[in-house]
Amino acid sequence: MAPRRKLAAVKAQPPERAKDLRVAVGEAVAAMDWLTESDEGLRALALRQAEEIEKAVYRAEEFEAVRADAAGDQSMYRRLQKLEAMCDVTKTVGWLGPQLQGVLRDLGGTPTARAALKPDKPIGGRLAQLRASVGAGEHDPPAVD
Repeated sequence: MAPRRKLAAVKAQPPERAKDLRVAVGEAVAAMDWLTESDEGLRALALRQAEEIEKAVYRAEEFEAVRADAAGDQSMYRRLQKLEAMCDVTKTVGWLGPQLQGVLRDLGGTPTARAALKPDKPIGGRLAQLRASVGAGEHDPPAVD
């Protein structure tokens, strides 16, 4: 029979953090050389949403640290429960994430939106052409008596 070996405990590695969203969105928006002054509001909105998402991550980390320090103190625990409701990263990202994606899309920051910006593929394609031709009177229906 083979001798038994002792297995060493495996230390769990903390998950690798993604790039700071504020930096990533800032770099993405800075690379959008097609933006004009009229896009400044959406640009600022995208940066603000990224900031709020990062704040939620920070608050959740702080919450966990404070909760560990307050173990056994019931009044502190009740206060922490209220704070916990405000520190739900999943809820914040779930709410602001799609909104941020929409803002970036509106700025031309998605592959589909960039394709629509190309002059050879005007936004709306065939549907826009049909609407324009109807508006110009090219396809007037015959008069009905």
